Formats: sequence, structure tokens, C-alpha cells
Amino acid sequence: MEFCDHVKLLHSSELYDDVKILASLLLCMSDHNSDLVSLPAKYQLLVYYGDALYHTQEYKKAEVNYNRAIHIKKAINKGKSKTATNMELVSDVEVRYRIHLCHCRLKQYREAIAVLEGINSKQRNAKVNMALAKQYHKMGMDRAAITAYKEVTRECPLALEAAFGLLLLGVKGAEVAALVLHGLPPGSNTDWLSSVIRGHAFTAGKDYTSAIATFKRLDSKPLLQDSSEVLCNLGEAYFLNGDYGQAENTLQRAHMQDPLLLKNMATLAFIYARERKTKPLESLATELMSVTDLAAQPWVAMGYYCRATRKANKAVYFAQKACSLNDRCIEALLLKGQALIDLKKFYDALPHYREVLRLTPHLYEAHKGLVFCYLATHRTREAVQAASAAYKQLGTSARTLTMYGCVLGKEPLSLERAKTFLEKALKLDPMYLDAVYIMIEILTQQQQWDKGVELLRNQLHHQSTCRLHQMLGDFLSHRGEKQEAMDQYSIALSLDSTNARAREGLKRIEKNSDGGLESTYELEVEDVEGSENGMDLDNSDVESAWSDISGYS
Repeated sequence: MEFCDHVKLLHSSELYDDVKILASLLLCMSDHNSDLVSLPAKYQLLVYYGDALYHTQEYKKAEVNYNRAIHIKKAINKGKSKTATNMELVSDVEVRYRIHLCHCRLKQYREAIAVLEGINSKQRNAKVNMALAKQYHKMGMDRAAITAYKEVTRECPLALEAAFGLLLLGVKGAEVAALVLHGLPPGSNTDWLSSVIRGHAFTAGKDYTSAIATFKRLDSKPLLQDSSEVLCNLGEAYFLNGDYGQAENTLQRAHMQDPLLLKNMATLAFIYARERKTKPLESLATELMSVTDLAAQPWVAMGYYCRATRKANKAVYFAQKACSLNDRCIEALLLKGQALIDLKKFYDALPHYREVLRLTPHLYEAHKGLVFCYLATHRTREAVQAASAAYKQLGTSARTLTMYGCVLGKEPLSLERAKTFLEKALKLDPMYLDAVYIMIEILTQQQQWDKGVELLRNQLHHQSTCRLHQMLGDFLSHRGEKQEAMDQYSIALSLDSTNARAREGLKRIEKNSDGGLESTYELEVEDVEGSENGMDLDNSDVESAWSDISGYS
């Protein structure tokens, strides 16, 4: 057995450290004496050496040796080497693909694209086209991405990731379904597959209600019931539609069905943190970390746990760790932006939200974070532009109308316009609390106590929150209804004993119960205009401040 055959044996046995030692020695000798190893054998040695370096995470060195192999292969193809070899040579297309992998590991994405584009289009297989499609898609090169995805589906009709990529790029669902289904034999049961594609088409088209209905029907089918894939798709549709409760329940089901699941678990962590459910969040983060520490999702979950327990600096660290594993992880970028907001580093948070919107323009949470950062830095004009862009991008919904109304409410001359948008939001969703809270803030500025009491009482007929009761207590105090105001403050404190405004309101009424309430009550100006733009940014709970203007959490 020749030395090159021993390298092949070590490589096939995945003894990569041994491959590096032996291949390095043989290559050094061949550089000094070209007669020792034929060019084809040297080519294959360089490929084995590059593979070993790649598997031991020496990506730059692997890329250099793969490129050396490519240069030798060109010499072989030109007929300069007449020496035969019994070694099976890896194709130069495969070597170029591995060079692209090295560039991706080094986050050199443009170089990765250039390497793949160097492969003749007729020689590109499904793997190469898929890699190109993903890189084009991430770079915003939509037309090229569509072409590459279609090439993948022509060779592998059931490459559903390519099909979903086409849908995200705006290709019609019927066309994508035709590309996928044409490769199946006549008479195949394709109803479930058509429904999967249809559900993703609705999600890509931002018709989340129809997507939810489609995936729910799939979940009800006996053969697909409790499928983690279907549940993840359904949970994501709920999340994008703003129904965090249903998204949480659905993703919990997916996690229970597959405890090793990573997909959408960062979204579940986001929801737990938003709802301040620290115990299930801690449990989720621990379980994900036990699955792997080489993916972004466990680090994102750990970061959300730190943020939920008010350890913002640690949350930033974990978010950065997740980004180092996947610099295009949407959930990691969102987490870092939110944690920086907690630390009041609003200018630092801005680029993270912009990057999320570049990658996923349809994500409401990123639009909301961007608007908040502009408001927090007193850049009202940019906030209005960002809210308007969100409204156009996401379409008419209670959330987008509320965001726009919230921003308009920062300008005294725009209060009536703001109320118009908030009223439209409440028509679409009469129980949407963010719209209610912001409307109450505006009515407070306008001292329209009767309208505020009417709105709050109507809400409390259908739902009860600490803040609704606290706000009703404030308005009743202004109307001089002291006893009922005290009752509302007491209910608010029974729901959340940490509500400072309810506690302060109760103390004021008790203190001034014998005197004129209106002459000593300090809420009117101090609480409404306690900080510029109506935000109490000095409060340590920045989420509470944002909820005063847009329900940020």
C-alpha cells in the first residue's frame, strides 16, 4: 500500500489529525521532489488535507489548500500530467463547493458567492444551486435567488426549502406547487403536500389568518397530528399575526412532541420573556443548552432568561454569542437590540433592528424596536417615517395602526390624528390593550376624563388587567369619585403589588381625603409630562416606559 493510500484510509476513517500530519509531510516532500507524487495524487492529497483542516476548524488554511488543489486540477485538465493514478479523484466542482463552505465559516459571503459562480452553470448540481440561492437570498439578490431555487426544484422537486424560499421571494403559490408536484408519479396522494405549500404561501403573503387555518387543518389530520414541523409552522403564523398566547401554546406542543427540537424555540423564549414567565423560560434554556451549545437558539434562550431577570449585560453577551454562531440569526439580533434598550444604549440598538428589517422586513417586533429607539432619542420625524414604513410593509392591522397612532401622539398638534388611528385599531380588535393604553394617555393629556372612564369601564367588562384598573382609578380621581378610585387602585395592587402608580394614587387619596382633591392632586401635569415625548426613560423598567407609548416588551 502506497503512502497516498494510507492517507485515503485515514481520511475514510475520519482520523483527521492523522491526515493532517501525514499529508503535510508527503506534500512537503512532493514540493521538493515532484517525481515522488504524481499530479493527480498530489491533487487528491491536497483535497484530503483540506478536508482534515476543515473538520478541525482551520477554515482559512483549508481554503488555501483547496485552492492549491484547484490549480493542480487545471494543470491536469490541460494534459500536462501523463502519470496515471489509481486514486479516485474528487471533482473540482465539489472542491469549489468546499471552498465556499470555508468562506461561509469565515463569514466571507461575497467570496463564497464568487467561488460558486465560478462553476460552469451546466456543472452546477442541486447542492451548489441551493448554496447559491441561499447566499443570493441573504444578500437581497432576489432575481438570481429565484433562478437558483428553481434549478434546485428541477433536479429535486421535493426540495421544500427551495420551494419555501421561492414563496418568500414572491413567486406565486400555484407556480411553486407546480414545480414541486410535477416530479411525483401520477396518482400520488399529494393533498397534504399541497396544503403545506399553500400554508407557506399564505405566510409569505402575510395572510396569517389563512395560514393559521391551513396549518390547523393539517394538524387535525390523523397522520400529521402533533407533527413538530406543522406545529412550528402554525406557531410561527400565530406569532407573526401577533397572537402570542396561541403561538406559545402551539410551540409548547411542538417542544413536548420533540424535546430535542431547535426550530422556533428562540421564538418561544421571546414569548416567555415577554410574558415574564421566568420559570418555563429557565427550563427551556437549560433543555436547549443540553441539546447543543453549537447552535444559536440555546444562547438566545439563555439571553432572554437573563433579560427577564434584569441582567441586561449578560443578555447582550449571550446575544453576541448567538450572533457569533449565526450572524444572521433574527432572534439573536432582536434580543441584542432589546437588551441594549434595557441598558438605554438606544443608538447601539438601532443598527441591530435595521439589520433584522433588512433580513426580514415583515417582522413587526423589529419595526416596533426601531420606532422606540427613534422616540427614545427624540428623533420624532424618523419615528414617524419608520412607523409609516411599517404600516405600508405590514398592512393594516391593530398593531400597525396603534404604532402609527402612538408616534403621532408624541406631537401635540397631531393628537386628533393619533386618536383616529387608535380608534381604527380598536375597531379591528376591540380588546387590543396597547391601543387602549395609548388612547388613555392621549385622553389624559386632553383631560377628557369622562371619555376615558367610559373606555376603561367598557374594557373591564371584557378583560381585567392591573393597568386598566390603575388607569380607571386615575380618571375617577380626577372626577372626584374618591371611593371608587380607591377601590380601583386596590384591585390593581391585588393584581400586581409592584404597581407604583396605583400605590401612589391610593396614598394621595388617603392623604387628601379631608381636603380638596383637585387642588393637591399632582397627576395632571407631572405624570402626563414627566419626561420629554411622554416617556419616563429614567425609570429602570424601560419596558414599562415603552408600554406607555407603544406596548414595547
